[in-house]
Amino acid sequence: MAHSISTFLLFPSLFYLSFMSSAAPADSHIPYSSASTQIKFWSPNVLNKMPESISSKLSPLTNQDSDYYAEKITEDNFSADTDFCSRSRLACSSGADAYVTALVYNKYGGAIPPLEKVDQFSFFRLSTLKEGNVIRLSNLKVSLPYRAFLPSQIASKIPLTSKGLTKIFPQSSKEDIETTLYYCNAAAIKGELKVCPKSLEEMINFSKSALGKNKLLALASKSTQGSGSELKIKRIKQYNVQKIVACHEMYLPFATYFCHSLPSTQIYAVEVVEPSTGAPVNTVVAVCHMDTSAWPEEHVAFKIVKLGPGQGEVCHWLSEIDVAWIAGGE
Repeated sequence: MAHSISTFLLFPSLFYLSFMSSAAPADSHIPYSSASTQIKFWSPNVLNKMPESISSKLSPLTNQDSDYYAEKITEDNFSADTDFCSRSRLACSSGADAYVTALVYNKYGGAIPPLEKVDQFSFFRLSTLKEGNVIRLSNLKVSLPYRAFLPSQIASKIPLTSKGLTKIFPQSSKEDIETTLYYCNAAAIKGELKVCPKSLEEMINFSKSALGKNKLLALASKSTQGSGSELKIKRIKQYNVQKIVACHEMYLPFATYFCHSLPSTQIYAVEVVEPSTGAPVNTVVAVCHMDTSAWPEEHVAFKIVKLGPGQGEVCHWLSEIDVAWIAGGE
């Protein structure tokens, strides 16, 4: 069961369907803030700018606040109060109903929903990615509450267990927390490396380790413009890699991702325009899994592309809250 659930996490377009936008400039964050610390960690490790989906989640805490809460959170009686949640810009009293109900499999590995309830443009073959082709873009918009990253010295002290999280965040939805933990703890499929990083720094370090590189590039779809619309492919850029780390945002009271690395994966930046006028619309990242032999036969992607396991590649788009990492030199 866990095997199947983990496999479904390969495909964010099933349950929450960002090329690059400008990062928030370093001088927009006050010196000695946690955000400045996160930017300083990014700079020597990632060769390009932060996607907006990352820069918008930088921690608002001062370093003094961060040091204070890093000590407090280890105390037995610590519970996230309104002040901590407000200062940290967390979602301590909300859940993620839209996200949870959109999962293709429920958290116990239940039945796949009817095919008509799944975006028919979520998956496609590599042959779709041809300049001049008119395609229908799947929905890149996602309904998740806003949450900032926690500073690493705080996040590192939060256990990824139901007991630990509900103790620290008693007002958060226990069911939604447990759903996220179910995916985080699911067994990896063949060739997969996976983790649920609790901080931006942990996400970058995992990606470096999984890719075996000291420098990274972060790739994300530019925006959600054109979601659900017919668009023409103007230009395609293929990145010369066979291995990526894909990170998909999950629900916890603080910004958290499910990250995994799989071999035999190709990644593209696809520039799309209005078919009639040629006006630019978006640049969207497409990920193509070239080896589907480990996927379950009942996977909904096979119903859409009309293949079976190992019979061909399957591609999907990155949503507004997804980010992919590739080697950036060295």
